[in-house]
Amino acid sequence: MAYEFDPSHVPVVADLLDRVGESAPDLMKSWERLAVLEEYQLLGEDLRAEIDFLFVYELQEDLGGAGEVKLVESGLSLTATRPMSETPATAWRLWSHVSTVLRSPIFQAQIADILLTAKVQTKPEHAASTIAWYLKVSEIVEISAQEIALALGRANTIARSRGMAEEVSVRAAMHLRSEAFGDSHATSGPALTLLAALSVPPRGGVFEPNEREAVRRRLLAVGESTSTFIDEIGKTLARLADNAVELERARRWHVEQYLMLANSADHGMRKMYHAQTAADLASKYGLQDLKDAAVLVMQSVDHDSMGWETVATEGTMSRNVFRAYLRRYRRARNWGHALMVFLAGPSPSGDRQSNIRSAEHAAAGSIRAFATRTVFGTHGLPERTNDEFMDEEIIRAETMMLGTTAVLLNLELEHVRDRFSPPDADLIANWMVEKLSAEATLARQFANALVLHWDGRFSESARLSIPLLESAARGLLLTLDEPLYRIQQGKSPGRFPALDFYVDALSDRNLDPDWVRALRVTLLSPGMNLRNLAAHGFQMDFSANESALLLRLAGLFCAMPIAMSQDSLESQPVVARKRLRRRLGWVWI
Repeated sequence: MAYEFDPSHVPVVADLLDRVGESAPDLMKSWERLAVLEEYQLLGEDLRAEIDFLFVYELQEDLGGAGEVKLVESGLSLTATRPMSETPATAWRLWSHVSTVLRSPIFQAQIADILLTAKVQTKPEHAASTIAWYLKVSEIVEISAQEIALALGRANTIARSRGMAEEVSVRAAMHLRSEAFGDSHATSGPALTLLAALSVPPRGGVFEPNEREAVRRRLLAVGESTSTFIDEIGKTLARLADNAVELERARRWHVEQYLMLANSADHGMRKMYHAQTAADLASKYGLQDLKDAAVLVMQSVDHDSMGWETVATEGTMSRNVFRAYLRRYRRARNWGHALMVFLAGPSPSGDRQSNIRSAEHAAAGSIRAFATRTVFGTHGLPERTNDEFMDEEIIRAETMMLGTTAVLLNLELEHVRDRFSPPDADLIANWMVEKLSAEATLARQFANALVLHWDGRFSESARLSIPLLESAARGLLLTLDEPLYRIQQGKSPGRFPALDFYVDALSDRNLDPDWVRALRVTLLSPGMNLRNLAAHGFQMDFSANESALLLRLAGLFCAMPIAMSQDSLESQPVVARKRLRRRLGWVWI
């Protein structure tokens, strides 16, 4: 039901608001008391709705600005809400008349600001009246320090936005309150709200004598009393800086506070977090000495002090499942045929689209999407923080699939070894060259890695498979006439690029996306990162499953007919086709 203005409503509404305004220190408590009054409950529904509308808006500091405070729609769903633009003119008439007879400064300031923000009252006199009411609110003893800071901040925002002379008196009140609030740890937050607004010069552009230094002194005092507002104080000090020297001093203070927290922390995870934050800030500010100091703290954190916990899940699986998986080897006549079956398997990471669907299903409603996520490497140091959530979930699904497949690949190799007497490496290499037209060098090294795996020397096999993979990928791209070599740039000598470039190039050359993901997630970061961990000495030992997985990836390239000449790919002549043995078989129709 739309509200129709009735002049008799004005004294009724004003009296109700004055009564609850005198007994409650803020708007929300006033609304709670108003809701239980019998006189309020007896009002018409349309009038009660308009009174409730008064409590829809609240003051909120814009943390991205310099102490700017706005009147915004409340995030609390306590009352019915509507946009200001949809408020009927009859409701604005009600509040315009109520504001002329109200006594409560809290409600006078609220109504005046709503009328100003909605542009119902836009004259300078009304803006000045709104500022005056907020100044009166700041003098009420019963309200909290936060409410006082917001009231003064809002008055300052209105005065600055309109270039009003009232800014001088507002800033004077803010200086007095910030001095008082800064003396207590409990009111350091409200003090910072005021100091953030005072860190910007008046609309005229000039600070009063010693005003800048007074604000800086209070900011540092708040910083010494609490570590809760380090970032806010650091940004405010930087905003207050008048030259490059003061700016660097402010930035150093910001970084040094986190370094101090890192050095004093007794728990490894807290020490690492503060040191990492200090390193990130120092890097952003270009403070190399402080960045180095922060990195030293990160490197000094003992692994056991981090409080790591291993979460393991166990699953039972029937032996028949593995037997069924190995059933495709039952027709293998010899080890060569069995190796062909091994090398003809699908991508170890599985189907790319299926992994995406699994990740989306697992991520639905996950609390991880709302938490800060930091990935630590095997070296115990943070590698990535807050990557794209779905990308992380997809990599998680692919990594789990690779881990499962690695177990099965190792079982396959054990089955081939136990069923057939494994030949020596030379025989395997010759077979690959003859039967698969593989490149001789790659075939020989793959055979060596395979024999090492069959001998139980998994780490040695893996350490051979990784560079073999990189060499084979490079060789394939060179065969495809991919321009890989990086010529000398300045003092940087000419070189071939890293493995990640090869994977990207293979993807551009339309390598199966499933295999691209298997290579990327197994060898690079983000993922298992086996190539870089081995290359930089962070992982020296490899399991049987990891060795089998690397052998399968290496086999993708080593079994390719790279050594086959173009001429041999031409169609066979008619005579040769006639010599081909025909196989007969039954076809049921």
